[in-house]
Amino acid sequence: MLQDFNKMKTYVVEGTDGTIGTVADVYFNDQTWNVQYVAVNTGNWLEGRHLLIAKECLSALKRETSAYPASVSHAQAKASPEFEINQPLSWGKEREICSFYRWSAYYPINENEMSVFPGILTSTNGLKDFSLLANDGEIGKVVNFIVDDTDLLLRYFVVDTAKWLAGRKVLISPMWGKSINWTEQLIEVDVSKESIQESPEYDSLVPIDQVYEVSLYEHYGKPQYW
Repeated sequence: MLQDFNKMKTYVVEGTDGTIGTVADVYFNDQTWNVQYVAVNTGNWLEGRHLLIAKECLSALKRETSAYPASVSHAQAKASPEFEINQPLSWGKEREICSFYRWSAYYPINENEMSVFPGILTSTNGLKDFSLLANDGEIGKVVNFIVDDTDLLLRYFVVDTAKWLAGRKVLISPMWGKSINWTEQLIEVDVSKESIQESPEYDSLVPIDQVYEVSLYEHYGKPQYW
């Protein structure tokens, strides 16, 4: 199911012996957009710490309770390495956390291979407020994300075009991206400003169904992912 990421922040992560916390962020490959880790806000029980939980230890979402079961105990969570949600997920930090839990790491074993590794791990916090540049000019800023909460995959950027199209937000698939400039906080996408201006309207109060997605992909002339 496609879900507004702000709504996903109410989802619970349930450990083997009780609630660990709520979803605070997700970390994904910036080329495939597959989620690799979920950052969890532990709230009061662990003094407001954030934990990094691997997708591999999460079971299917329980929709009746909006909870992801996780094969992590309270004792493990409490003893796990410190993790700062506002910092980029480095090679060293990922190795430290994965070694503790005995998870499979995303990054290569040898740090020297990072320069040729396909894609880096970033998060919604890491990309929020990035500007989007169409083929013929800037179109707005990333203000939110749409995530497939079943497969844990980033599906769309929610882009605020207020400086150009007052009061209008649009959905842009990250798969339509051409490049990311991390220094200038800029994402280039292969669409035109005219096509965005005439795109199907996005309303955050209306669930995204396949009828809407079909119209969106047909409008932009992009190959469908389903």
